[in-house]
Amino acid sequence: MSVFTDRHPLLARALPSPTHTPIGQAIRGSAASNPQNAEHISVTHANFADLMQSARQEGGQLMHDQLAALWPQASPHDLALAQGLGVALWLGDMLLRVREDAQNGHFLFPQDLMQRYLVDTAQLTEGRHDFALRRLSEHLAAQALKILQGSAPLGLSAPLALRYRLRWHMLYAGFILQAMQSDPKAPFIQPVLSFRDRMTLLKNTFFISASTASKGGSCGTGGCST
Repeated sequence: MSVFTDRHPLLARALPSPTHTPIGQAIRGSAASNPQNAEHISVTHANFADLMQSARQEGGQLMHDQLAALWPQASPHDLALAQGLGVALWLGDMLLRVREDAQNGHFLFPQDLMQRYLVDTAQLTEGRHDFALRRLSEHLAAQALKILQGSAPLGLSAPLALRYRLRWHMLYAGFILQAMQSDPKAPFIQPVLSFRDRMTLLKNTFFISASTASKGGSCGTGGCST
């Protein structure tokens, strides 16, 4: 597994990644480089706006460029949806790696929210969980889920070769983010799909109700439906 894929499991798998594409280059570039220098990681974000700026630059732009490379005919609206998807996936990846990043001296949670929810860096480095950290992770997961909901129509408009992969991945990301909202031990969790969850996501990937399609998709129980 490359360093990029390890850091960004959601971003790396949302779309196909041939060598010539931006994500393909990121995956293969990090695999060939020194893991300590494979990717710049922001040490701190002063506030939520700074965090979102990083998410847009590092996740949103990458997904925008990846879709443009795979689908040259994509409309500006579709590319904007892809950018939103990239932001949501970047935030999801951040939540999945909170403990690992903190142990390496990287704190991506915004300082203003840490202060608001009374979370200190020692909790992250030592893996000490409490209600405050759960509330912070729930807040960030909720923000990411809203952005993911907005990107759901991309699963209807994308070419057939990309459409079902996008739908599955948005559903899976929704499952991860909902776990970050509901699991008492979040964000120190690695959610795993049960057989029943997997069957639900597969059904929602391939079968879309007329009412859901007319609304352009949503993220609810079982993830995001498009």
